Amino acid sequence: MKRAVTLIELLVVIAIIAILAAILFPVFAQAKTSAKVNTSLSNIKQLGLALHMYSTDYDDAIVHDYGTSYTSTDTWVGDVYPYVKNRGVFFDALVPEPQGDDFEDPFYPGFVYKWQWITNLSLNVDGYSRAFGGTDCNNIDWSTYRQRTMTSIEYPSERLAIAPTRYANLPFSWLRFYGIDAAWPTMDRYATGWSWYQLIWDGRREYPGPRFVGAFADGHAAKFGKEKFVSYYADNPAASEATTYTQFCTVMDQKNLWKFWGQPWSGN
Repeated sequence: MKRAVTLIELLVVIAIIAILAAILFPVFAQAKTSAKVNTSLSNIKQLGLALHMYSTDYDDAIVHDYGTSYTSTDTWVGDVYPYVKNRGVFFDALVPEPQGDDFEDPFYPGFVYKWQWITNLSLNVDGYSRAFGGTDCNNIDWSTYRQRTMTSIEYPSERLAIAPTRYANLPFSWLRFYGIDAAWPTMDRYATGWSWYQLIWDGRREYPGPRFVGAFADGHAAKFGKEKFVSYYADNPAASEATTYTQFCTVMDQKNLWKFWGQPWSGN
């Protein structure tokens, strides 16, 4: 005659299962996130190589960030798309890809964009695509600019070209970022609306580890971390590397971060 399972034995089994689940579920979640990070790294590498193919076809010119109205497809995304032929490559794998062709900005009702404007793998406009006027960090002339060329970039293996960005808590972002802003985020808060400063740093919503991913001017893709930013802490300013723009410029020089972000006033 078979012995019936006692309540205590059943509870022991349930407890063991609960313990195993508590151990394994975070491991599975971490593995899933890691796989998505690798997919993002693959996507961003494809875009980095596509930028080189574009430049080869257009006499060494680096792609422009955008040209005409928000309702057009005239953006760097539209220009590079023929080289990858895959819309999903332009979106970070850790964020659900938005569906459809037209998107209204919930923070600015009435602004409707084509999907080529709201990708969350974004172009470094002032350190990779364009060069503005001026002489140094404290004297930049944003009223004039020229397109950079691939061969003009002095340290291509260190120059960030594309990175994942995050627009508040939305599943989409913006096609470009300004490196001089993104390099100086508020590190202890998330943006609740639009912020040029938080576009890259707030990607930590999806990247729980210490590293982000990026494509570089030489076409390779790699991870980078907190060391590439100048810190500012809203809740503890004394712990910040810079609390004023002048201090920010000084720290950028001291940490030699211009190689990474690019100098907006310089063509190299």
